Amino acid sequence: MLNLRQLEIFREVIRCQTTVGAAEALAISQPAVSNAIRQIESQLGMPLFDRVGNRLVPTDEAREVMRGSEPIFSLYRAFSEKLKDLRDTRTGSLRVLSTPALANALVPRALKSFLVARPDMRVFFDVRRTPGVVEGVESGFVDVGFSLSPQPRAGIEATPICTGQMVCVCPPDHPLASRSEISAADLAAHPLIGFEPGTPLGVALARSFWTQALQDKVMVETRYSGTACLLAESGVGVAVVDSFAVVGGRYDLVFRPLTPRVPIEAFALTARGRPQKRLVRAFLDEVRRSAVRFADPFRDPS
Repeated sequence: MLNLRQLEIFREVIRCQTTVGAAEALAISQPAVSNAIRQIESQLGMPLFDRVGNRLVPTDEAREVMRGSEPIFSLYRAFSEKLKDLRDTRTGSLRVLSTPALANALVPRALKSFLVARPDMRVFFDVRRTPGVVEGVESGFVDVGFSLSPQPRAGIEATPICTGQMVCVCPPDHPLASRSEISAADLAAHPLIGFEPGTPLGVALARSFWTQALQDKVMVETRYSGTACLLAESGVGVAVVDSFAVVGGRYDLVFRPLTPRVPIEAFALTARGRPQKRLVRAFLDEVRRSAVRFADPFRDPS
């Protein structure tokens, strides 16, 4: 039985018709090529080349061997390309979960950029609340999850991706739209859309900004920034949402920074103690690049 290396040398000798040419093409010595051909002929029990001057002319049997080996090398080339793509993170599968705040724009934008150079990539992407994202990562159902300020968990590695900020959103014709920044006192004069108690965004606001006076002005409570933006767009009230929700101009709203600023941090969640796939590391790099614009919606994109 011939091995792959013997077949490779044999095929190169047919192409070059000299052992010297084959040796140069394969970056090995000429004696190594000559010895390999002698061994192949001995194993098969028949001559494969006629010596005509300095040339080795393949016999009919040699040409049959050449044709028969072609499917093997086609598979080998395809497999080699597959390995190269895996090395360069151009192929494979990626499973991702995200909470709605980051699934609204940040993760899809990063996926778009990531897949441009990886048309053969297969991605699973779903949106869940934070406990569902944490459970999916911890169980191995997905490779990586994204969430705002998740609670610490023994089996989860939470890596900061970027720090955004809470912003005020209102229709363009609202009185607050003319202000350069919004204080709690400014908000207290208007009907408000608030976050359900215990949500990551509600907790972030309650630490240093959201007062009882503001809570008393809440007309509608919701869990998600996207819903709050839709309510504000409909004229129900003014909302304070995370900066990740407002980049891209998806809503007919203006947004203004709060004073004092209220930071909100985005995290990538992976399973603690489980080695990350190269693909996951490459995707996290892409998310970090995309996050720059989403973290600071007031930054000049140029």
